[in-house]
Amino acid sequence: MKTKQSFFTESGSILRNDDLRPCLAVTLGDPAGIGPEVILKALADPSVTQSCRVTVVGSRSLLQKTYSHLQKMLPDESLAHPDSLSILDVDFPNLDGEITFGCGNAASGAVSFAFLETAIAKTLTNEFQGIVTGPIAKSAWQAAGHDYPGQTELLAQMSGVERFGMLFVARSPHTGWTLRTLLATTHIPLCQVSEVLTPELMSRKLDLLVECLQQDFGIAQPRVAVAGLNPHSGEQGKLGIEEKYWLNPWLEWERKRRSDLVLDGPIPPDTMWVKPGQAWFGNHSNSSLSTYDGYLALYHDQGLIPVKLMAFDRAINTTIGLPFVRTSPDHGTAFDIAGKGIANPTSMKAAIELAVELVKQRS
Repeated sequence: MKTKQSFFTESGSILRNDDLRPCLAVTLGDPAGIGPEVILKALADPSVTQSCRVTVVGSRSLLQKTYSHLQKMLPDESLAHPDSLSILDVDFPNLDGEITFGCGNAASGAVSFAFLETAIAKTLTNEFQGIVTGPIAKSAWQAAGHDYPGQTELLAQMSGVERFGMLFVARSPHTGWTLRTLLATTHIPLCQVSEVLTPELMSRKLDLLVECLQQDFGIAQPRVAVAGLNPHSGEQGKLGIEEKYWLNPWLEWERKRRSDLVLDGPIPPDTMWVKPGQAWFGNHSNSSLSTYDGYLALYHDQGLIPVKLMAFDRAINTTIGLPFVRTSPDHGTAFDIAGKGIANPTSMKAAIELAVELVKQRS
């Protein structure tokens, strides 16, 4: 694998070294999916590219292939021409013949892994201030011999951090209200959740969430909601014992330890998302006054079903706890629509915009 980087614009001029805009790496993701398409669409928007310096970490030939294919299908579609982009070219010989739209395989998994691995290495040497990751297929990574639950775990491993979390952020187009949801557990079977959840794990996740709200979003005294695990938050042990035996005592201890916070819970999971839904859609005049700055969900679907219901095309996954900013669209490779020209770039645009905001806030 070889990498080569070009910093020439379409007019042939070199990007200025004194450009103080945030410098971001955008990885191509799985090239058989919609990653290349949504990147070309997102980077065609001047409001996105004027706010930051973007380098696409991927394959120039694959970007060109996607561009040519989409241009023939959609001649009126606004697409960034690959020649106008800064591209860190991760070169794989004879790559094009092994990549087919909609068909994730070992080849697409190998290159998508290499794209991310290269972006992380370059960011750790301060060539970039943040990474925006295109979607990958875990099955393709595994077919290529890379056994990771997802991109988050590779980011954490290469960065040398043990405290990290998946925070999902979305801003409502209806009201401007921002939803922030952290998952206490992520990619594990549901039957393992109650075993993995412990007071120690919850404290680590709460610490991460509070630090993020304060440092990345500038909220000095956050208001945080913690979900219950069982229906009706266990109903005093009748519908589950976790709340009664350790979650409630843990919350009381954390309230004493963190007197500067508003920390509510355990809130029954079926009602915790009512106020956020009202704040998102604007169907209750005072709903934003009774929402929280951050929500701590205890397992994957408990947090992501409401996030995707409200903000499927707008939600952003950001990994907190890393030494740099990482954001990602909250959608997958969508192999079923890859190459059809109908992929929506809204979440990719939002991921780039949030990365810009977070880099500026940290600076």
